[in-house]
Amino acid sequence: MMIKRIEKFISEREKEIIKFCQKLVQIPSQNGIDLEREIVKFISQKLKEFKIKHKVVGSIKRPSILAEIGKGKRILILNAHLDTVSAGEKKFWKFDPFSGKIFKGKLYGRGSADCKAGISASIFAAYCLKKLNLLKGKLILAFDADEESGNFTGMKELLKNGLKGDFCLICHPGNEELMIGARGVLRAKLITFGKAVHTGSRYKKGINAIYRMTKIIQILERLKLKHKKDKFFPFGPKLTLSLIKGGSQINIVPDLCEIEIDIRTLPSQKEKRILKQIKEALQKKINFKFFLQSFLFWPAYRISENSKLVKLILKRAKEILKRKPKISCAGASNVGNLLWQHKIKSISGFGVDFENAHSYNECISLKSLIEITILYAHLAFDFLKEN
Repeated sequence: MMIKRIEKFISEREKEIIKFCQKLVQIPSQNGIDLEREIVKFISQKLKEFKIKHKVVGSIKRPSILAEIGKGKRILILNAHLDTVSAGEKKFWKFDPFSGKIFKGKLYGRGSADCKAGISASIFAAYCLKKLNLLKGKLILAFDADEESGNFTGMKELLKNGLKGDFCLICHPGNEELMIGARGVLRAKLITFGKAVHTGSRYKKGINAIYRMTKIIQILERLKLKHKKDKFFPFGPKLTLSLIKGGSQINIVPDLCEIEIDIRTLPSQKEKRILKQIKEALQKKINFKFFLQSFLFWPAYRISENSKLVKLILKRAKEILKRKPKISCAGASNVGNLLWQHKIKSISGFGVDFENAHSYNECISLKSLIEITILYAHLAFDFLKEN
């Protein structure tokens, strides 16, 4: 009977949910281009309309939102980030990336899947439980700024402002897999040094820092990072040379070359050990000095496949989505890696059906948006009823 009440409430508001998600897409919040200020203002208005207690935290330009309903010791967090990646060239889109165009049962636009559908579903799921007076514990909505950069600035602000919980469901799109963890990320810069001389010099050769870097790149390309196998991370770790710059002028032998390395890690891998392995591998094969230093590290994490929230999602996915998700882990890091450091267990992705996240013609299934809103409401009710 309780299930039917939830489904009826949300189904009756289908048009309102779709319209709200469409409006979110129409408000650009591209990381590094736009600010989250406008989208936060719009979301705050909706929360006020629904009489959901909330506060805006962080900087004026890049704010985040922390909202809550209910009371009790057991706490569930629904999280979705406010920012998106860039839309890129509009000419490659079927529809304007900020039009929120609806076509053949799909809503198109940058951020529709990642992660504005998650924001919509979370808010209306919370509203449903509030209006029907079904909440037995505390449900928190955490909408964070600056997630896409990997700095997780918004989530850090939310944690400073008292964000706590037993579990967090990060509302990333996709429901064929249930992500119970995520690879970590280590980012480092490596510099080679040379000696600058005129490229036209007849007697001075100089030392070319770029040539030195090519030797290092060849070693890194073949390097296999040490790790323990994990059945939920069958894809293993990954090292990518992502950025390179060197030289100052075409007629000067370059005396400096710098690369930035992106390494996706597993739970068994530690920052110091990875850096040590890289240094030792290079020192065995080269005879010149280099500088290596990390500038960002989020450890990998994984929660138990037998966790209560995992079991509840699998149960409701079978009933509502008619689907049995595969239990897996995400290849990319997310705020779950940060929350893990604060003893908050996180599921790093379960949400709407989608296509082309982080690419052109990003879109979501409108049918799935309603189903996931129903599922989130059920999930919060199930998890918190034993408060």
